Amino acid sequence: MANHCIVCGSDRSKFLFEKNGYSMRRCRSCGFEYADFKPHEEFTRDFYTDDFFRNGHQKYGYADYLAEKANIMKLNAKRVGFIEKYVKGGALLDVGCAAGFFLEALGPHWDLYGCEPSAGMASTARMTFGDRIVPQSFERYEPDRKFNVITLWDALEHLVDPAVCIRKVFSLLENDGYLFIGTPDTISPAAKILGRRWYHYIPPTHLHLFNRWNIFTFLRNNGFKVKRIVYFGRHMTLSELVLNIGFVLESSRLLKISERLLNAGQWNLSVPYRVFDEMFIMARKIHG
Repeated sequence: MANHCIVCGSDRSKFLFEKNGYSMRRCRSCGFEYADFKPHEEFTRDFYTDDFFRNGHQKYGYADYLAEKANIMKLNAKRVGFIEKYVKGGALLDVGCAAGFFLEALGPHWDLYGCEPSAGMASTARMTFGDRIVPQSFERYEPDRKFNVITLWDALEHLVDPAVCIRKVFSLLENDGYLFIGTPDTISPAAKILGRRWYHYIPPTHLHLFNRWNIFTFLRNNGFKVKRIVYFGRHMTLSELVLNIGFVLESSRLLKISERLLNAGQWNLSVPYRVFDEMFIMARKIHG
């Protein structure tokens, strides 16, 4: 990790706590939080393999990402509604598109593209969208076009270097293009109450964590103006919910129960999950 904060440039930070063998730190100036960890060059490709998306408790991933599709699509309907309040169509790139579920939620008035570092997830997305899905980390993604909209849903916190990513987003957007982000908020009530047990403190899965104030600064310094921030509830299967509670309590027993529920068929029910600790941001490119 660089000695200077990627949000405000300060070189003053403080140690917060140790989690999963990694030190979490907070910028003393703007409150940006990060894992004090410098990943190797191919970290993204090597980490986000199939064992992140199914039985992924060792990597703080998913009980079964594909089995969550119905619940993910409920959230995607909210994301699409959020986007289409401001822009009705055009070329859209979904960064970290996984199996392509968000792209599936969009209508025919969109020209759809995605990139995804997980070979398995990208292969699933390509079954629907063909070579418009590139099995590549965003850092290595080199399209031959620009986009009207770029989305980063549950992606910014995973990136090796969010500043490099956002500068690349800027270069790939048309002038006055739209950027939509979904990422955890470190000053949400859940984060404050749970402290180090907050389920978004899961290094090295989550490496960088913003709040609703410093995300303004971060995006402004990289050529964007934040226009709106909203919060949505989610749904998840009972297995996924138990998995997240297991992360909070650091309980191996709950992780095993999650695995049993995953295989329990009719007992693995959909549960509303309305904590509102993830912010959904709309920003616009302000200069070119």
